[in-house]
Amino acid sequence: MQWNEKQAQIREVVDRLGRPSIEMLDAEIEWHGQKKSYRRVALGALVSLITTAATIVLVTNLWLAVLQVDGSSMHPLLQMGEIVVAVRKDSPEREDVIAFSHNDRIYIKRVIAVGGDRVDIRQDGRVFVNDVLLREPYAAELNLGSCDIELPFQVPTGTVFVLGDNRPASLDSRDSRFGPVDRERIIGKVVFRMWPLSRLCSVS
Repeated sequence: MQWNEKQAQIREVVDRLGRPSIEMLDAEIEWHGQKKSYRRVALGALVSLITTAATIVLVTNLWLAVLQVDGSSMHPLLQMGEIVVAVRKDSPEREDVIAFSHNDRIYIKRVIAVGGDRVDIRQDGRVFVNDVLLREPYAAELNLGSCDIELPFQVPTGTVFVLGDNRPASLDSRDSRFGPVDRERIIGKVVFRMWPLSRLCSVS
């Protein structure tokens, strides 16, 4: 078949189907352009979402820890079921409220003394660190509590001595089964209460 005959057949098919108008072609071109634009927007949103999620995971794992209070040992500062945020900190200071692991559980207590300090607790619950009486407005009640360690107690290097604010109800460094906390087990310093909203505030 000659090339001219092929062209004639093609024109015949086009004429039978109907030739698209300029407006139809413009609309088709615009639709394809919008489709590409939607894809770019969707791809950009997806990349932003993935980046945000990755940032949250990274920050949570490396810098922050979200924890739920279990128990009453830090009453009245912290209450059962409240949710707090801890900032990663390997070297806590005296009076810091810290979260740490012990026997596969997470505890929240207050640092009373650090490595090298000497702690003494009197029968009436008063606490002395390096022979200086601590002023403890955060303590719910001064109480010797469950204490079977030999006093005065020398805090080993690389550890911290912790007590709960609710002394009668707290299992802490006064008990030899618990003892001082190794710094490797410290999760971080508790800095903020995020739930319930009615008690939203910093923790100190």
